[in-house]
Amino acid sequence: MARHFEAESTVPFPEVVSIRSGRIEAVGEGRALSVALERKHIGRAPQCALVLDDSTVSALHVEVQAAPGGVRLLDLGSRNGTFLGETRIVEVYLNGPCEFRCGKRLLRFLLEPALDQVLDGETRFGRLIGTTSEMRALFDALRRFSDSNLSIVITGETGTGKEVVARAIHEASARRGRPFLAVNCAAMTDALLEDELFGHVKGAFTGADRDRNGMFVEAHAGTLFFDEVAEMSAAMQVKLLRALEHGEVRPVGTERARKVNVRTLFATHADLEEAVNRGTFREDLYFRIAQMSVQVPPLRRRLEDIPLLVRQILDELGHSSTAVDEAALPMLMARTWPGNVRELRSLIEVALVSSEARLLSFNDALRVVHRRPLASLESVIAALAYSEAKAEFKRRYYTALYGACRGNVTQIAKRAGMQRKSVREALRSIGLDFAPEDVEDRGGG
Repeated sequence: MARHFEAESTVPFPEVVSIRSGRIEAVGEGRALSVALERKHIGRAPQCALVLDDSTVSALHVEVQAAPGGVRLLDLGSRNGTFLGETRIVEVYLNGPCEFRCGKRLLRFLLEPALDQVLDGETRFGRLIGTTSEMRALFDALRRFSDSNLSIVITGETGTGKEVVARAIHEASARRGRPFLAVNCAAMTDALLEDELFGHVKGAFTGADRDRNGMFVEAHAGTLFFDEVAEMSAAMQVKLLRALEHGEVRPVGTERARKVNVRTLFATHADLEEAVNRGTFREDLYFRIAQMSVQVPPLRRRLEDIPLLVRQILDELGHSSTAVDEAALPMLMARTWPGNVRELRSLIEVALVSSEARLLSFNDALRVVHRRPLASLESVIAALAYSEAKAEFKRRYYTALYGACRGNVTQIAKRAGMQRKSVREALRSIGLDFAPEDVEDRGGG
């Protein structure tokens, strides 16, 4: 008989996360930058937190941020690279005193006392749901940023839910109840995008038989969300910057400006900083829209949220009473989810059609949707940092044992050559153990 699970929305206790902080000095200049929770830039652009006036340094050269694993140093697609010793790096975590170069400019890193970040037990923010420390840190940032007029850039891979984040910000702000409008910058020509944003007057072009308000006017006192802003052309970037700086728009066909009061939110799956360094995105526009920035983690970094997400998606699709076959969990949690939550939602929609009534199974749906084998472990870990590769191996190893032993912890422990307590801890760390410690193992041999 097929078993089924019901995801329990357990609220984690408040958690104190120790964050490594540091100080970065421009060697020989006496200027320094303290690195804490806020993401900061080092580069040639005058708006950077630490400005390096050197032709070998890119406008936005590196990003730094305090994190539990150390101070994160991320190269932003710089022209002349970032180096630790003779090694050119893309991303590293600094845990001790060292020197590194941005182009030819030498910088020194020094550790400072750790910071304590308190994450409360909230696992929801609007329609967003998550129990991991990373998601709860995101919710904490969104609560702090929402009730302001700051322009925010939301980054994340395709399908992570960036528009959901934008809507949640709007609903948590003083502008809730006012319009929330969204525009996809990648889906329109310049002429159409300009008309959509700024509107037109009668006679502005063939077919313009009456005045039309643009989205800036229609969103007055509310929020305007720009999706895929990195795809906006250079010409449109100039027009958008002018509108944002002056708080006014000029409809197509007239020089008469109209004042607007709109909060703007932006999303992209592209690397905006790298686009600035390549010259495809205006530096001044970047600093105007990125007053704050948040990043939505991919689903593969929060697999333990899958049961909750499945339950939430079923509720939203009008299938609250549908149970989910527990045997589906190992299959869902073994995947890398390149399409993230959007891919999970699509899979559930297919599964609802192919499953028996009132019991959701994913066997047929996975064959229909993916039509390809699970990516090999070798191909996956080759693209990861060492710590991430270890975590990916652990996830796949225990997921495979969980499926083979049908969730029986005693059998998993025997196969792994480990103590049951250690196995339970490992399963819980990847979201695959839902039974209390004193409950007998489910399933037989």
